[in-house]
Amino acid sequence: MRDPSSPREQAAAAMPAGDIISMPPGPQWHCQLLPAPGVAGGSLSAAQRQQARALLQQLRPAGITLEQHRPHHPAGELYHSRPDSAGRVQAYALLRSGQGVEMAAVLPSGCWPPHAHAWWPGSYEIPLLQQVVTLLLPLAAVLALPAPCTLRMTLQALQGSALIAKSRQGSEQAYPLPSGMTHIALPAVSLDGFNAASKASLVQALDQVRIRAGAATATAFYL
Repeated sequence: MRDPSSPREQAAAAMPAGDIISMPPGPQWHCQLLPAPGVAGGSLSAAQRQQARALLQQLRPAGITLEQHRPHHPAGELYHSRPDSAGRVQAYALLRSGQGVEMAAVLPSGCWPPHAHAWWPGSYEIPLLQQVVTLLLPLAAVLALPAPCTLRMTLQALQGSALIAKSRQGSEQAYPLPSGMTHIALPAVSLDGFNAASKASLVQALDQVRIRAGAATATAFYL
């Protein structure tokens, strides 16, 4: 049996659409909802695709509304936020037939000197935790993805970024990502009905970002 948390499997989950879906500068959160490792899903019927569309348009990566639909994008069926003047989108969700769902967002960030892009934990974690049961698991069922489905997440374009966390003493401070770190691949999470164990595994995976930034003792207030 293949281990979904192994480095080899993590590398296989690289986000291919990011290369052709233009996004503005700043740290990015990417997430894939995939079938069981090593098992491909089947082609979609017209009814499945229609049901999936109704769920996809409700997804809110990092809380961002997906206002526009491009059914024939080269990467798949695409929902995305309103493009800026350069055609870049802040967030998207992508349906790949038989391969699950991919979504991504540029995290809302601001300048916290000397860091060009600082963001607050919770910007992507809270929307994700809210949407697992209401949208992601129903999507997996509609798409008939072979169980157990897996969530794979990466944070990308992290150069010059920091996260803001509240210490146990109550003060907020910037925790920069280590110099040279451009991305973080989080441990894969098996979604087996999203029971208590699955939720704990997801939270533990999300906590890896704070640990990498040296904020392991800070309160995970997105919970």
